[in-house]
Amino acid sequence: MDYTQQKKGRATLKDIAKQAGVSVSTASLVLAGKGSERRISANVEKLVREAALQQDYAPNLLVRSIQRGRTHVLCLYNSFQNLERNDIYMDRISSAIERAAGRLHYDVLIHCDFERPVEDIYRALNGGRTDGLIFFGPKDDDPLLELLRNSRLPTVMLNHMDERGVISSVCDDMENGMRLLAAEFIRLGHTRIAAISGSQHTDALPRINILREELSAKGVHLPEAWIIPVKHYEAERAEEVLKMLLAEPDPPTAIFCWHDRLGYLFLEACDRLNILVPQQLSFVGYDCIHWPSTSRHILSSIDVDVDNLAEAAVYLLDEIIQGKLDRPIEQIFPVKLFNGDTLAAYIVREDAEYASTINTGNQYY
Repeated sequence: MDYTQQKKGRATLKDIAKQAGVSVSTASLVLAGKGSERRISANVEKLVREAALQQDYAPNLLVRSIQRGRTHVLCLYNSFQNLERNDIYMDRISSAIERAAGRLHYDVLIHCDFERPVEDIYRALNGGRTDGLIFFGPKDDDPLLELLRNSRLPTVMLNHMDERGVISSVCDDMENGMRLLAAEFIRLGHTRIAAISGSQHTDALPRINILREELSAKGVHLPEAWIIPVKHYEAERAEEVLKMLLAEPDPPTAIFCWHDRLGYLFLEACDRLNILVPQQLSFVGYDCIHWPSTSRHILSSIDVDVDNLAEAAVYLLDEIIQGKLDRPIEQIFPVKLFNGDTLAAYIVREDAEYASTINTGNQYY
C-alpha cells in the first residue's frame, strides 16, 4: 500500500466487498471466521481475505466493542493533573498498573488532557472507550467524584478512600504509618519536630495532621509555624527553611517531609549548609522511594508497597467489571517504618553546642 492510499484513511468492509466482488454481508462473515458455517465457498473466502490483506483492513474495534459490550481497556486518571518528567513515583504506579492489566488481558488508556471542563472530562472517561477507571489520588472535594458516584462506570480509587463509601478503593494505611512514626520519634527522644508540607491538593496535610494528633496524644506539640510548605524543586527555599528553623532558640531535632522526593531535596540542602544528618537533624519521608540525589544518605521513610497497591487496584477493578462484587470494597495495605541512616536517637550533650545522636542502624519496625 502506497502513501496516497494511507492518506485516504481506513479501508472499510464496503471497500473489501467491492474488490472481492461480493456483498458486504459476505465479506463480513468471512472476516469474522464464519465462512464455512454459512457455506461460503473456499474461492470466495480466498478473494475476500486477499482483498483485506491488500487494503490493510482491520475491523473497527470501537464498533466491535459496542457489539460485545467490552473494550478490554482500562483508564488511568491522575487527579493531581500532573505529568512531570522523571516522576519515579507515578512511573512506578503506571508501570505496575500496566503489568497487572496485561496479565488480565487489558490495555491501559492514560488520560492526559486536563484542560477541559469537568463535565467533558467525565464524558471522556465514561464514553465507552474503556471498561473501567482507576482514579488516582482524588480528594473529597474533587468535582469528578460526585459524577462517578452516580455513574455505572466501574471505578476504583487508588491512594484515597471514598468518604461516602460508594466507590471501591485501594490505599495504604496512612494513619498507622504516622502513628508508627510518632511513636518512634518519642522513643528516640525527639520532642521538637517540624514538618514540610505541599499544596492543598496533596496528601501532605492529612499526613501531617495525623502526625500532630499522635504526637499531641503523647504530650508533644508540633507548632503550626513549623509546618512549612516547600515544593520538591525549590532548592533555595529548602536552604532558607533550614536556616530559619535552626536559628530558633530551641530548634527542631527532627523533620518529617511529606514525601521522599522532598526529603532528598532537604538532605542535599543539608550537605550544602554543612548540617550534620542525623547528628543535628533527623529526617523522615514517606513512600520509601530512593530518588536520584547527590546526598550519600538513605532517607528513613514510611515504607509503602507502591507496586502492590497499584496492582491490587487493577485486580479489584477487574472483579467489579466482571460483576463479582455486590458492594464497594475498601482495601487498606499495611506500611512499615524503614530507618535508613537519617533517623537516630536524640541525646543532649553538655560538651557540644548542638545535640548529638546515636544511629540506631537500618531496621524495620
